[in-house]
Amino acid sequence: MPQIVGARYTLIGGEAVLDHALCIDSGRIITAGKFADLLSRYPDAELAGGDSFILSSAFTNAHDHGRALGTLTLGAADDFLEIWLARLGRLPQIPPYLAALYSGLELLRSGVTGVAHSHNPGSWAGMPAEIPEAIRGYRDAGLRVAMHPPIIDQNMLVYAERERFLASLPPELRAQFDAADRIDLSAEAYFDMLDDLYAAFHDSSEHRVHIQVSPAGGQWCSDALIQRACDWARRRDSRVQMHLLETRYQRHYARKTWGKGFLRHLEDIGALGEWLTLAHMVWVEEEDIDLLAERGVGVAHNLSSNLRLRSGLAPVARMVAAGIPIGIGLDGQSLDDDQDFLREMRLAWTLANRSGLAAADLSASDAWRMGTQIAADISFGAGARLGRLEVGAPADLVLLDWEGIRGKWAPPDFPPPELLPEFLLRRVKREHVRQVMVAGEWLLRDGAHVKVDIDEVEREIYARLDFAAGRASPDLAAYLREFYRGWDEEDR
Repeated sequence: MPQIVGARYTLIGGEAVLDHALCIDSGRIITAGKFADLLSRYPDAELAGGDSFILSSAFTNAHDHGRALGTLTLGAADDFLEIWLARLGRLPQIPPYLAALYSGLELLRSGVTGVAHSHNPGSWAGMPAEIPEAIRGYRDAGLRVAMHPPIIDQNMLVYAERERFLASLPPELRAQFDAADRIDLSAEAYFDMLDDLYAAFHDSSEHRVHIQVSPAGGQWCSDALIQRACDWARRRDSRVQMHLLETRYQRHYARKTWGKGFLRHLEDIGALGEWLTLAHMVWVEEEDIDLLAERGVGVAHNLSSNLRLRSGLAPVARMVAAGIPIGIGLDGQSLDDDQDFLREMRLAWTLANRSGLAAADLSASDAWRMGTQIAADISFGAGARLGRLEVGAPADLVLLDWEGIRGKWAPPDFPPPELLPEFLLRRVKREHVRQVMVAGEWLLRDGAHVKVDIDEVEREIYARLDFAAGRASPDLAAYLREFYRGWDEEDR
């Protein structure tokens, strides 16, 4: 039976429209128009929404790791990325299914219905068994997932000058470093795994699961591996997602290795294209911004993570002005450790607007599109038509509590439609997400999942969580800090 969903305001492409409703059938938007007109055409349709709601397309989290719990909660304090990463090996493990299920449920409560998942393997050799479990977890939560298992073939614990770093360690840590600095997954085994996953799960019609490829980062992957990854994705009309230029030390690595910037090197090896999404991009160089736009490369912006790990602020407004498609991602490191995607959009919008009248502007509508259509495009591809309220698009919708957002003091007719995106983005939070639809099915009603008991999932995670069972890993923090401090001195 068709459903008609309407609201006081509808956000279309980040702009507010009054008296706009959607008719949904078989998981897709079949028509749109004024509520009364749709009701006259479909008098037997089920009705949802109303004047106390705001209607928006659902959000897409353009980059995350699906850990379920924040790394600080699990025992790894925030620090510079290079030091923080070395601590992750000691964290207790949550089974991949439970981690993805809980991550999906938390995202759904923020109105997120799609996620680009960069998997953190419990072990490299065990990843072929972990990925199907993570996919199952997201599917049971009701989310769409762009799954990109990572691969690394160099520089696992330090970016360069491995022997110099090894020489700085006391003898008792050298053997531990050697043991930890290994990847027990060959490129051949990795691409065989991707082929199997693609055959078993990739869904190019309904876009429930996409299998993608992820050379984990430019400094962690050889040119040959990156080129092979790009070729794998392009032959299958899939995508590549890669961490890049998250820290100043990654930019320095490129200069030390090739005598030029990372993006110029990727361009030289044929690794830039519209099928590529680069996560973070804090340290992009000004002269490379137009190159990214020309090649159609997407960027996943992870502001909270960049702040917490002291990486810096990406020039987001400048990149948007240049035409680079930028989507918002949580990276599993939201500022308040709560995966509130709406707060992340507000933070991204606010901090993108730098001081000075000559600075590029990022509007509230721009930021809304970064969390909806653009995030979906760089995660699943524009052909999936996610993140849109248009006829023929999948019906992934969010109803927000307008009265709760408006509060007590705004007049009943305030704000006018032209101010709504800014008013909304300044005030909306996860608690205002009331109903969420995925592919025409309501999965969240009155803020609660209709199929899964999230409290029961939390209890199961708690029962399975063993902080005493963290994996053995050398404590390299002091040595890493001193090693990269030397790179800072070279920059001066």
